[in-house]
Amino acid sequence: MDTTRPTGEKEKELVVVEWRDIIATAGWEKSVDCPTLFSVGWLLSEDEDTILIANTKDPEDFTEDQDQIVYYGLTRFPAGAVVRLQHIPLAEYPIFSQILNPKSDPSD
Repeated sequence: MDTTRPTGEKEKELVVVEWRDIIATAGWEKSVDCPTLFSVGWLLSEDEDTILIANTKDPEDFTEDQDQIVYYGLTRFPAGAVVRLQHIPLAEYPIFSQILNPKSDPSD
């Protein structure tokens, strides 16, 4: 499926990051396990050290450059804390995302 915008910019993929967090205790707990958490966002970058996602995608940002999607709500994960990175196919995006982006056809 081609996810290139009319400007030639490739669309970012929606992902779920499964990650382990650090936990600190006072010492009286019976179990001290690192919790596993999930974050959802558009994958902005990924390398051997970190993964960067954005939880907000604004296709009609208020900035002067209207031809570029602007991403907000950035979270950067150390690669060592990431358990799994699950890519979400466009056809499974939430319905509001499909309404805001009618040019993307999940049947392509």
